[in-house]
Amino acid sequence: MRDLRQRVAYLQGLMEGLQLEDDKEGKILKEIVSILDDMAEAIHDLYDEYEDLEEYLEDLDEDLYDLEDEFYSADEEDEEDEEDEDEYEDLEDEDEDYDDEDYEEDYIEVECPKCHEIVCFDADILDDEDVVEVTCPSCNTVVFVNEEGKGSLVPPGQEHKDEDKPKEGDTEDI
Repeated sequence: MRDLRQRVAYLQGLMEGLQLEDDKEGKILKEIVSILDDMAEAIHDLYDEYEDLEEYLEDLDEDLYDLEDEFYSADEEDEEDEEDEDEYEDLEDEDEDYDDEDYEEDYIEVECPKCHEIVCFDADILDDEDVVEVTCPSCNTVVFVNEEGKGSLVPPGQEHKDEDKPKEGDTEDI
């Protein structure tokens, strides 16, 4: 590009040195050199724009490569997740083969007196020597109390009424 522009500049210098401006041939040559100068400048501008477009295209290509890498990595992860889900479903199918009686021995089901939801808890609570209260996760009502190793279901409306009853040894003040 520089070579073309330098050559046109050289022709312009020759034209000025020959002083051909006054006759018809000089005017024609001067106009041809002017057109060549305009063409050289237009070609130079096109070359600059071409370089900008090439750089932009390289950036797009890199971005597209990154997107493809992320997209196909996500597809591989999705395939792994699907495989994991298939394995989980297979395990669930195996779990269904077991008897439900095995689970009933380990857990106790109690119906909440307030919201009538089934509350399950570990059967080991019955053998616990500490006082344990089992509450309904939905309404926070006490559904089972293990007092001194004895389990008792709490009747509806009696969750806190036991506290109002006088205990042995307690006397009411008159």
